[in-house]
Amino acid sequence: MSVEITDHMAKVLDEQLAFIATSSSDGAPNIGPKGSIGVLDDTALIYDETTGGQTLDNIQEGSQIVIAVVDRQWKNGYRFTGRAEILDAGDIFDQRVAARKARGKTPQICSVLIHLDDISTFRPV
Repeated sequence: MSVEITDHMAKVLDEQLAFIATSSSDGAPNIGPKGSIGVLDDTALIYDETTGGQTLDNIQEGSQIVIAVVDRQWKNGYRFTGRAEILDAGDIFDQRVAARKARGKTPQICSVLIHLDDISTFRPV
């Protein structure tokens, strides 16, 4: 399946707080806000992991990821489903470290690249 992030999707992700859902290896669900989720390219999202909590544990165990973001004015939102790749070195990670530093933010533990498998809205088809 081919996915492509549109300009509107990128705008909503930039302007609204997104939530990420994962599950533990025994199926326990976890959801939490991630303020740094943004677009890496037309088919991938990225965020900086700063807490090292349950979300990161679940990702390290191989959990799929669902990111949800709602545009209240539009009265709809997007659901992004994908697979995570943890980045703790390399060009993308280094660029994100530099950007956080330039904004006076604390360094991240890692960055998480989300390779998208599906994008949908909350409205029924």
